[in-house]
Amino acid sequence: MRRCFTLFITFAYLFFPLTAVADPDCLLSNDCGNFRGNSSSASPGTQLKINPSAVPTEKGFGIEAIYFSSETDFSLVRGTGRMGAAISPTNSEETFFGAPGIEYDTDLLGRKEEKKKYPSQKITLATAFNLAEKKGSGFKSYSLKIGAMGKYNTLSKNTNFGGGLNGTWGPLSAGGAMYNDETQLELGPSPPQATHYQVQTYNMGLYLNSLILNYANLRLKLDDADYLKIVHLYTASLTLGQFILTAAKRIEDSPTPDYNDETHQLETKQIK
Repeated sequence: MRRCFTLFITFAYLFFPLTAVADPDCLLSNDCGNFRGNSSSASPGTQLKINPSAVPTEKGFGIEAIYFSSETDFSLVRGTGRMGAAISPTNSEETFFGAPGIEYDTDLLGRKEEKKKYPSQKITLATAFNLAEKKGSGFKSYSLKIGAMGKYNTLSKNTNFGGGLNGTWGPLSAGGAMYNDETQLELGPSPPQATHYQVQTYNMGLYLNSLILNYANLRLKLDDADYLKIVHLYTASLTLGQFILTAAKRIEDSPTPDYNDETHQLETKQIK
């Protein structure tokens, strides 16, 4: 079994107030805003494309940009204090914290050899609302958010919808989401084929002062079929002043071949 492990350092200015990151005591006392609700991913922009209830609702404006292989993924967020809205012209599939994607083996091999990101076909619009919130210390504080989103496929011209829920109670957090999606595949001279599927995800978190532990599960299944791909994400984040230090491990259980960097070939591996 080959396990994927990575380390991230996030400069925490964009999607949540700096005071929520710089003051570890806020995680178990007063108001940390959406920092706790978004902690299941090192990238808030990625998280809101999976669970719309992760859209920050704090009053203000946020932008996130991730540069990879001459391409840039970005997300824009606007919060009013009670609700928030976000838009991203890129998808997060086949990223470390994102849902698994669907592609032909020939496309996977070519993409890995050329070190290119998974092609983006979608524009995501998401919004979240605060249903209930109480500030306080320990288990006296709680919050509940609901979110909805639409994913527009620029190739098929179809829009798919989904929703999510996220709640916190003291140092505990849990959330879940479900959305329909599709990817248009092309193979040689054949007409493009749209593959429809559903993504289900849930996450659980524990907040111990400046240390945050989180587990997330993402499941992708085709229409009326068994689960095709399952992803387990384990994340630990530590706040250090204006920075968030994150260590994470991703394990994927799927029939998708694994790319061997040494042989430059695809290998049959169920666990990656």
